[in-house]
Amino acid sequence: MKITLITCLLLVLTSALPSQVAVGQTSNADQKFLTETRNSYAVLKRQGLIGFNASVIPNWTVMFKDVPVKDRPGLIRTTSRLRFSVEVDATGNFHVTHSIIGAKPARAQAEALDNIAKGVDVSVTSFFMTWSPFMLTYLIPDKLDQFVLQDLENQKVLTYKQSEVAVSVVMTKDYEIKELSTPQGMVKPKLRRDKTGFVLIGYEGSNEDPIAGKVVVNGRVESAPVQGFLLPKTVFITGNSGSTPLNIELSFSNYRINR
Repeated sequence: MKITLITCLLLVLTSALPSQVAVGQTSNADQKFLTETRNSYAVLKRQGLIGFNASVIPNWTVMFKDVPVKDRPGLIRTTSRLRFSVEVDATGNFHVTHSIIGAKPARAQAEALDNIAKGVDVSVTSFFMTWSPFMLTYLIPDKLDQFVLQDLENQKVLTYKQSEVAVSVVMTKDYEIKELSTPQGMVKPKLRRDKTGFVLIGYEGSNEDPIAGKVVVNGRVESAPVQGFLLPKTVFITGNSGSTPLNIELSFSNYRINR
């Protein structure tokens, strides 16, 4: 199972995000626009969220839809012994763990389960690396002292460098981020605006991987209020990594909130 292939895009793109930058001269008007952009997002950290723990439940039926029918029930029974949890803090750090319930499996089965579990671990981490800049911290670095902000007819384009990597963010003039790109790839968020600001409801991304080839992902995020905070309930990810289809569904429950 090639769940880990989804990270080819997400890990590369998010590795270029927030910290110090350097590109050009800035103006008070540009700084004001960036501040207003940050304030237009439903950032949970600003609402008082310090972090959370949650259980993660993969939908094995969806993930194994391309496995031969005769092999699918046994594989689902085996992987259903896996348990996953994630810990997230407001600085954007994530830690995913897994365990196996029941009797200790034979060595070969244990290794196979561990490989599958590690793939899920990476997929969960990758999702939060995409979700966090929009919902937990800030996509545009909080201390962005040097940058270029182009004012075009219907949009603004922010460019800066992070660790010598060029980052470009395309925004509408009412602060909706439309695209994030680096030389390695691109992500287009899908946003909904509610009373607290823009909320991430999905994303599209693409990347050219030297091993897998063209990687294209489409994510859909269903969220629900948990103790006053809007948090992921179910995440659906589809796409292709080269000729390999990606079908991932993750559900989140048993939230423990730190505020």
